[in-house]
Amino acid sequence: MIDRSYKELLKMRRFPHTWCPGCGIGAVLKNVAMGLKELGLDYQNTAIVSGIGCSGRMGGYMNFDAVHTPHGRALTAAGAIKTARPDLKVVVLSGDGDLGAIGGNHLLHTSRRNPDITVFCNDNEIYGLTGGQAGPTTPKGTKTITSPRGEMYPPLRLGKILTAQTPYFFARTTVYHLNHFKACIREALLYQGFSFVDIISDCIELNGRRQGFKTAHQMFKWFDERFHVVEGVRDHLEDDELGIAKKEAEVEVKAGAKPEMEEKPEILEEDLKHYTIEELSHVDGSEGRPIFIGYKGKIYDLSSSPLFQGEKRMRCHIAGKNLTKDMEAAPHGEDLVLKFPVVGRLKE
Repeated sequence: MIDRSYKELLKMRRFPHTWCPGCGIGAVLKNVAMGLKELGLDYQNTAIVSGIGCSGRMGGYMNFDAVHTPHGRALTAAGAIKTARPDLKVVVLSGDGDLGAIGGNHLLHTSRRNPDITVFCNDNEIYGLTGGQAGPTTPKGTKTITSPRGEMYPPLRLGKILTAQTPYFFARTTVYHLNHFKACIREALLYQGFSFVDIISDCIELNGRRQGFKTAHQMFKWFDERFHVVEGVRDHLEDDELGIAKKEAEVEVKAGAKPEMEEKPEILEEDLKHYTIEELSHVDGSEGRPIFIGYKGKIYDLSSSPLFQGEKRMRCHIAGKNLTKDMEAAPHGEDLVLKFPVVGRLKE
């Protein structure tokens, strides 16, 4: 049976929505809701902030406390909420015009301050709500209302801006590459700090048709031709790459000082307890038990993870399981697991 429990996070009474048939914003709304539901995020522990434009309407369809901000001010409102309520997960849903044009200044300085805010940018490379004018991310040569002979200027490269200063988390995906899209949503929500997902999306009515596309599906295939998925976490992404770029802040070393090397005790395989799948299933965090998971033959203790602490901890649906197959489908999760101690091995 298909799990449709994510609909609890949507205001279904407001549907059908106002977006054009074939618009990619619906896919963004649905998959973000699915990602939030999977991680146990809801109206009790999460706030939504949206901006202006077609994409900014997403917050109004979500069953959360939400703020619909003036043009370009989504990140300032999100930062204020996070400052006043650091216990909340703060999610921004907006578009490339709102975040990259009039909101560009706030994007620069919010990313510099690195608050724990997650931004999902529906990047349809056009001003859709106001009729199809060229926007900050419109590719050079694109015909629009304001550039009938083709956009003269190169687009704003969000990835280059947001990875110019550590720490950073920047992901680029598309509404067509669904599995990759879902993985980026999950990894961004789990990241502790400012995370930004640039979601290349389609506006068939006010962008695609001017480029000669007859259907949204034709635009999806165009995305598949323009981009390719790269595996693993990179420092930076090229303009035609879909993936995750992530880097922690560099530690400043004073002149003449030698960096301290943390010595980790060597763990001998024979000293580790061997668990069967059945034995692992009982170490599920319930009744005060620790939270163990399996990955590539090893058992990791995630009990100290901040995701499972306090009254508003997420429901632990991953504890006591072998997550090797799941994490191979979303490889960026490996970075989170490998931070925790190895306490055992899986029996084959």
